Amino acid sequence: MWLTQLLERNRQCRPDRLALVDEQRRITWSQFHDRTLELARGLADLGIGRGDRVAVLSKDRVEVLETYFALARLGALFVPLNHSLAVPEVAGIVERVGAVAVLGESDLLDRHPELPASVRIRMALDEPAFEALGAPATERDLPEVADTDPIAVLHTSATTGQAKGVTVDSASFRAIALGWLAVARPTDDIVMVNCCPLYHGSMVVSLTYLAAGATVVLMPGFTPQRALAAVEEHRATHMWLVPQMLRFMLQAKGTARADLSSLREILYGAAPMPLDVYAEAVERLGCGFRQVYGMTEVGGPFVTLGPDEHPAPGDVTARIPCGRVVPGMSARAVDEAGRELPRGGIGEIVVRGPGVMQGYWNDPEATREIVLDGWIRTGDLGFVDDAGRIHLVDRTKDVIIRAGQNVYPSEIERALMSHPAVRDTAVVGMPDDDYGEVPLAYVVAEPGTRAADLLAHAGQQLAPYKRPRRVEFIEQVPRNPAGKIVKKLLRA
Repeated sequence: MWLTQLLERNRQCRPDRLALVDEQRRITWSQFHDRTLELARGLADLGIGRGDRVAVLSKDRVEVLETYFALARLGALFVPLNHSLAVPEVAGIVERVGAVAVLGESDLLDRHPELPASVRIRMALDEPAFEALGAPATERDLPEVADTDPIAVLHTSATTGQAKGVTVDSASFRAIALGWLAVARPTDDIVMVNCCPLYHGSMVVSLTYLAAGATVVLMPGFTPQRALAAVEEHRATHMWLVPQMLRFMLQAKGTARADLSSLREILYGAAPMPLDVYAEAVERLGCGFRQVYGMTEVGGPFVTLGPDEHPAPGDVTARIPCGRVVPGMSARAVDEAGRELPRGGIGEIVVRGPGVMQGYWNDPEATREIVLDGWIRTGDLGFVDDAGRIHLVDRTKDVIIRAGQNVYPSEIERALMSHPAVRDTAVVGMPDDDYGEVPLAYVVAEPGTRAADLLAHAGQQLAPYKRPRRVEFIEQVPRNPAGKIVKKLLRA
């Protein structure tokens, strides 16, 4: 089983190298391996076994990954929970998956005193009872777990509706990791600061670099100061973040004083990289950049654009291309009938390969809706260029149909972001009696900025039918923890 093999190999090849680091603990690969085995036996002693679902409610810490690996060793399914969800949302996920246990940090568990009846074990990761699990180690035999056995239910970011539970197996993690590492070609000295939470599909990036024997540095939550300090303290070579986090880091006062000379590569994903952020980061940080394009339903990161392929900031006219699909996976752009489009033709990006999910948990109807002739529909509109690189244009659900013409909000957002007073923006469609739908722009801007100036600025760059009808100023564009704009809140 992939996660177990990952631990065994790294214990054999680099036993004394640090595997995981957080603000409280540091463990080597040998310790990671031994604690996982010990914890698996301790959880088995509690009655957790093959096929059981166990929810994990915690900020990022070493114990979270120890728990994931231990549950996978038992053939139980770990179900990461977004700790920022409201009480009814957490209870809903726990009930839908029929979790037999909830493990988490004590202060987060205290926010949820009542959980569905299926939960019979409730334990805090930061209390002595959890630390004592499996110690001293028992002689309990552990089951043989096949790569095709489900080991996790990862929930989508729910930017358009209720989060769906994506059921994945070890074969998915293995396929993505091996394909990714074949392209990224990791060295033996990688230290990665992980700025992204471990409760959704982005965690696969960390699992992938762990497979290569990297040291992964975890933080209980992102702040620019915490991220900068982690890079300095651990002489990090890599960072994994979303573009908005990079913007906050560049704006932080401590960035100019921080020693970031160890950084070789910044991995970014989940949202498009704003060109102004990219240009400033290239100039100030002097490291390489790697784009990550992924989706929980297809196993995580399946497309990448490496440092050598990134354009110079002055050469980017629209968006930076996402890159090429990793070995073992396939992706293409198709029309509404599922027919592959010629190079440059805009259609929905679909994906297939051994990394794709087994399906949505207990939701065959939703699973059927996302599968098109064996391909997983991403919901992203894009095209493939002559070099085989995937370019994204917009989300299929975000396209505005104005009098029969497609208007892509991302194009309007780029035009508005090129104004020096604009800090962030999101464009949605609003009903119109004459045209059916017209663009409405929500903008975060410097004080004193006038809507008329922004409309005039956008008008110089966009065809008349693409121009926003109105600009509304807001204090903050709503984003989920992955950095994706939650447009359903703006439409509401």
